[in-house]
Amino acid sequence: MSQLRNIVKELRDISNQVVLLVENEKWDVLDEIVGIIRLFGENIHSNGIRTVEHVSDLQAIKKENLQLYVNVVYDNLQLLITEYEALIEVEHQNQIVFPFRYHENEMALIKQNDSSHYFVSETLLEFERLRAEIADDTEAIILLGYGSGLFHAELIKQYHVLTIDPLNLPSNIKSDSVLSFLDSQDDYKTLLQSKFQSFIGLKTEVIKHPLYEDTKTLLELLKLVRNYLSESRIDLTTRKVYTESWYQESFQNASYLNRHSDRLFNIDCLKHKYKGSHALMIAGGPSLEDAIPYLKQAQHAYYIIAIGQTVKVLLENEIRPDFVISIDAGEANAHFFNDIEIDVPLVYSLQVNHQIPQRAKGLLVPYADAKITQDLLPYTKIVFSTYPTVALAAVAFANYLDFDSIGLIGQDLALREGEYYSASVKQASSNDGQFTKTLYDVPLNNGEMGKTTPILFGFLTSYQALIKSQLGLKEKLVNYAEKGARIEGVSYQSLERLHTTPIQKQKLEQVKESELNVPIEHVQQLLDSVSERLQMLEKRLGRAINQKAVTIDEFEKMLRDWDAMIEAPSFRTHIMPLQLVNLLIIQNKIKFHNRYNRTSALRLSILSRMFESIQELQTQLHTIKQAYAETIK
Repeated sequence: MSQLRNIVKELRDISNQVVLLVENEKWDVLDEIVGIIRLFGENIHSNGIRTVEHVSDLQAIKKENLQLYVNVVYDNLQLLITEYEALIEVEHQNQIVFPFRYHENEMALIKQNDSSHYFVSETLLEFERLRAEIADDTEAIILLGYGSGLFHAELIKQYHVLTIDPLNLPSNIKSDSVLSFLDSQDDYKTLLQSKFQSFIGLKTEVIKHPLYEDTKTLLELLKLVRNYLSESRIDLTTRKVYTESWYQESFQNASYLNRHSDRLFNIDCLKHKYKGSHALMIAGGPSLEDAIPYLKQAQHAYYIIAIGQTVKVLLENEIRPDFVISIDAGEANAHFFNDIEIDVPLVYSLQVNHQIPQRAKGLLVPYADAKITQDLLPYTKIVFSTYPTVALAAVAFANYLDFDSIGLIGQDLALREGEYYSASVKQASSNDGQFTKTLYDVPLNNGEMGKTTPILFGFLTSYQALIKSQLGLKEKLVNYAEKGARIEGVSYQSLERLHTTPIQKQKLEQVKESELNVPIEHVQQLLDSVSERLQMLEKRLGRAINQKAVTIDEFEKMLRDWDAMIEAPSFRTHIMPLQLVNLLIIQNKIKFHNRYNRTSALRLSILSRMFESIQELQTQLHTIKQAYAETIK
């Protein structure tokens, strides 16, 4: 029998004697039992008697009311037994939250490891204290710490709630709205960001469970959740700002390809083509300055894959890349290519700023990373993911080519003396990088600790998602940034270890294929086909809004028409990306209305947002079509 079971047996034996001791007025023995309760309670961080102060308070009760004294002693004894039974239940498990009940009390054992645990007791009084700290206009809550589940159950009556516990939870507790952090750390970023889409448009608070201790794990989770939530918002804001230009750039780039098909190269022909060779991916972090002398010596021993902002720096130092990769649609991205001539293969997302491929002199290697670009590049079988940074896209491209190793140069993902870019890249840039007053501590490759921004920290965690999604990539990656942030699982090597023995590099030859055409008109017609339906729904919404009040029946009729529109396959794949943020907000507001707030004012605001979204969509489709028309004049 385990020690815990022996203690429970002893406590139960004592409990069975309490009535007899009271009948015989053995108050001194009861005082000894109080001492036992305190001793065993202190050992497990009990919610009952476990301190000298508790015993003193109980002695004061004894002087005033003997019967109350006896009841308190007995109740604390039963509580202690229940708590030890909870410990027995998970005796051989680490890092777990174990909810249980004691009479009407909702409780939980927080077991962080073999020697660290404590109990929490959630009450409605504690919940009201928590509720009082929540702003009145809050619509959604992300609660860190499940506890007994009472807070979660009460919050979900009023708010859209996601509860995340830093430790493991029993399988019967977990659900779509209750997650265990330790269960899915490998793909946690992807999981959370998909969950956070349901919070877009809702006033959201991130709340740490008030009864949980501020452990390193909990505080790390708090940082991650806030950062991922911020990233999701940034990503969706970026989509809202740039999606229209992504479509415009895609059509302009497609038109240019049709006019220069002699330079078009099918990216499918590069798959596994470089197995047995080694690559260096050149990013623009501060350590690029340190690497330049080594790159000059090593450039003939490796294939050099340069992201756009480093090309000018490399060429000025007589380092010739073998591939240049670019993905951003913004004008700032084109700025990196000012006053330089790229005569090597340009690998790019079809949505890249059109000035970049138009200035290039070498082969053009566009790739698809969205449904619209898949339709515009039907000859390619490969579809890449959309990456948050061009460096990640370059690593994915290098892995697609199947290099035996992929060295990371200038991939710091940490600030050096407050700098985000290398000095040379900063000089070539149209801005100073993306800064924030909020900085995070991160371990560096040299064993020290450094600082990073939330955006760079997001890129750092994006590496984990990329590594997980691409089998064998982690073993290929080598980080050469000594003072750069450590990428978990990626080995660090000194720049001195770069090879310098020249290799015979393959020269790409264009593959002549008759089907390398870009069917722009077909895709344009697909976009045009939704206009009539949009106009009909726009008129109905306009009439409903003008009524100044909307009943639930009228609202639900409008929702059926709305759902029919957004659920059409062509709308979801081709049109929805243009209004993704607004559509998410509308859907989230509808769910919030249906569950919590059935008011005419909210219904009117939802219909108004639908109306505005359709108007904006109509304008976007017209602008995209006009942009393409300009390119073929």
